[in-house]
Amino acid sequence: MSKSDAKSQLLAILDRFEDLNADISVLAQREINALARKCPPESFGEIAQKVEHLIELYQETPTARVGKAILKEYFAALEHSARQLAAAGEITTLPKDPNLRSFSTALVLYSTPDYGALDHCKILNRAEIPEPLSNAADSFRRRIEVVDTVFGIGFEALWNLDPAQFEEWTANYLDAHQGNLAPDVIRDLLRVLTTARSLSPRIIAWLVTWCGDSALLEYWPLVTRFSDRILGRIALRGWARQVGRPRTLSLAHLKLMVEGERMDDERMLAWLTNTLQNFGEGVERFIQLDRNVSQDEEAWVNTALRSELHALATTYVPILMLADHLLGQPDGAAKLAMAFLGIIGKGLNEWEEQINELAQKIIRRAFLYDLKEGRTPVETIRKFTFGDQVAFTLICNELDLVSQQFDSVAQREVVVRKLAIFYASYRRAPMLGMEVARRYRHLARILHEDFLRQHLSDAEYAQIQGEDFLHELSSMASLAKRFLDHRRALEMTVEEMVASEMEFVAETRARRLKYIRRYLE
Repeated sequence: MSKSDAKSQLLAILDRFEDLNADISVLAQREINALARKCPPESFGEIAQKVEHLIELYQETPTARVGKAILKEYFAALEHSARQLAAAGEITTLPKDPNLRSFSTALVLYSTPDYGALDHCKILNRAEIPEPLSNAADSFRRRIEVVDTVFGIGFEALWNLDPAQFEEWTANYLDAHQGNLAPDVIRDLLRVLTTARSLSPRIIAWLVTWCGDSALLEYWPLVTRFSDRILGRIALRGWARQVGRPRTLSLAHLKLMVEGERMDDERMLAWLTNTLQNFGEGVERFIQLDRNVSQDEEAWVNTALRSELHALATTYVPILMLADHLLGQPDGAAKLAMAFLGIIGKGLNEWEEQINELAQKIIRRAFLYDLKEGRTPVETIRKFTFGDQVAFTLICNELDLVSQQFDSVAQREVVVRKLAIFYASYRRAPMLGMEVARRYRHLARILHEDFLRQHLSDAEYAQIQGEDFLHELSSMASLAKRFLDHRRALEMTVEEMVASEMEFVAETRARRLKYIRRYLE
């Protein structure tokens, strides 16, 4: 087949897509891509015009126009609620930042950056939006996330025709339609660009903007997710070139995966989960160094301090660059926060065992005290099952049916272990709060300049201080403690708890973007 024949066939296929039916088989998609690879590079402009025509046809369909109208009405209702709450003094509008603006104005018409996280939660919670309108808006947003488009097929064909020209065309298209970009167009563009090993600075600038756009993160998370993945992979390639020979097994494994282009979501999440546990255990060992040492122990404490600091510093950046994989998981933000305080993996399991042992001691003492006061074990069991009738009945079956007493000390220990689960669960939240506060105090003390200068030489301290790691770890630990405190506090409203998580996620993503920019240069 000649190049001109391939071009003619590809144009004919794109003409048939004017019915906007994107339901084609995988085999048909492969055939289209094969035709695109056979087309001459000079035919790119003509084929790109056909793809742009498909975009215009799609945006003029009743589905797209009605969807935009629905979202416009939905965001207008949110804006109206925000003005009412601001007038009542319940929320405060933030000062306008000329450098901060949303690039998702085509479908995100609500001024999210104008309000703090807590005020934003109040608006969403208290806005009186009719249920049919809310359902329609959610349905349209969901449709854009899951329904394929014909221009997505065209984007893939253009990429296979000439990747360099496709990048240039993409940058020109984004610049020409700035402020009027539909999220499904961005989604399909980014889906094609995920296979690129590097991108032009113009496209990189757009990706950085989308990663930092809080409106897109909330309303069109798929756009942010693709941007995160593309930037993360490019930054990891830069990290792998600069890191040299890693001195830890986890970093060596990550470099091997990056160099082998095995950076799919499952592998990256598995690496992050395992490495985060090691990082948390390292933080725990680091905290344990905060104690008075004798003169004989000072030498090994200094060596351990330098070793743990180096291990944490070298692992911190890759963890942060891959944090988006965890933040999108249920309870992922809490896991990340607890890792910065060393309460994860082995450290968390050991703490849970200590809580369970303490619960067993308390319940065993309660049985002895109640026996002394003349109360039966049934009363003690009822007290420690906290109103759970099923559990109360099952545990009482361990008693003698006639006397309602224990047959032996061993039988009492069986009941103690079962009741300890209930009591440990009841006491876990406040005791976890105390453990978080304790670990944060030790970590803050050991990261203080006075402590480090006692155990490090001036040259070693200057080197660590120059990497800015001490400030980073201290700041993240402080943010983690605040988030975990708010997450557990019973006196906090739901709005305040959700807002604290949003603030922690936003700060983590901002720090992640800072390191990504460093490795993009």
